[in-house]
Amino acid sequence: MKTRMMLWASATLLAACGEGTAVDPASQTLVRDEVIGVSLPLPAQWSVRRDEVLFDTHGVFLNAPTSDEGVAQTGHERDAVARIALAYKARPDQLEELVRTKLAEYQEFHPTRTEVTLADGRTGIAITGLPGTQPYSIVYTVDGERVYEIGLWSDEPGLDERAKQVLGGLRFQAPTKTVQSLGLKTARESTYAELSAEREQAAADRKALVMKAILAGDLPQQQKFEDPPVRAMSCGFTAPSTLYWQLQWDWTNKFYSGAHYDMKANPGWSAMSGNGGSWWGTGYHTRFCETNYANQHYANDWPAQVGANAYAAFGGTVEWTGWGTDGFATLGRYVVVRNNGYRSLTAHLSSIASGMAWGTEIDGYYKVIGEAGSSGGDWAPHLHARVSYGESKTANGQPYGGETVKPLRLRCFNCNNPDVSVASGGGYYNDFFHGRWMMY
Repeated sequence: MKTRMMLWASATLLAACGEGTAVDPASQTLVRDEVIGVSLPLPAQWSVRRDEVLFDTHGVFLNAPTSDEGVAQTGHERDAVARIALAYKARPDQLEELVRTKLAEYQEFHPTRTEVTLADGRTGIAITGLPGTQPYSIVYTVDGERVYEIGLWSDEPGLDERAKQVLGGLRFQAPTKTVQSLGLKTARESTYAELSAEREQAAADRKALVMKAILAGDLPQQQKFEDPPVRAMSCGFTAPSTLYWQLQWDWTNKFYSGAHYDMKANPGWSAMSGNGGSWWGTGYHTRFCETNYANQHYANDWPAQVGANAYAAFGGTVEWTGWGTDGFATLGRYVVVRNNGYRSLTAHLSSIASGMAWGTEIDGYYKVIGEAGSSGGDWAPHLHARVSYGESKTANGQPYGGETVKPLRLRCFNCNNPDVSVASGGGYYNDFFHGRWMMY
């Protein structure tokens, strides 16, 4: 067994993982966190990622590689498994209060509370049936004067075998480093950022292209989406011909370089799932027709390096800006913009643009909503982009349910190879496939 070092220290080999399953030392890595005060054996292929900012709890994400078959089907190479966190602001006598608060926050989902016994004999309180990007559970437990919050994602509601494997391997010990010693900024301090001069210029350039198209009559001043025709609710649908949205970056995207597209000389390109992510109708974002989770069947991942301008799919009312919490934590920083019954969600941002206040109206054509990044997971920087219809919102504003929507066409402004050109420049992409290069 190897021992991983990353504010992790050596520890003795744990004898078992899961419910009586023997550990193969050759395939395990023992990790020990000196800030949180936990250790556990992990499959050697799993990765560990520390919270990049300071929340009310401080934790590490565990990410597992998708199976070879899963990678072929989904594109994404890693899946969020768990977030193991120290509730450093809580005391053991507040445990019941924490549980009651969480149950009340998600009461509409009818979560289930049960007692569980961890491998070392201690008792934990599990809350299952919580919403998120996948089914989500939380296990609370206490060690001495410390309270722990263990979040677990699964394919189906409840504690699956993978979750039991994590819980079965956990061991607790007193931390040797404090959370404060990490010197992290708080989530509030690290949510918003001002645009740099370069990013301001890129937004101005995009606005000039937009105004040219508006003056020529190729674009409406503002799109106000109409609800789709009355029909039985389904799992998802293709957008009506009168409804379109736009590519969500500009020339600050210099992610790629190579023989065909030298981004330094010709910036502004991206590709459908060019970083190995998903693409419309297939891929990693496969939750479809789920009542209590974020339906993302028609989501797409657009590669964009950290710091590239990000735009919403369309203009409207800003309905969410901030960090995903609980089962939505894998979204990282994200922004939701609503236009009638449709919502644009753009996630994994490295920052959100100052001024993106909840309830404000934005012109989506040229209003920068944030910077591209990789927040929320162990993956290459990209924009996770999705449009939905008829979603509901949790008590704190995070979206779930509804239907995912596939675009019939995408508007580009500086493109020289669209499927349909317009007189004022730019045009529309109508044909979507994995790896297709597109210019904003």
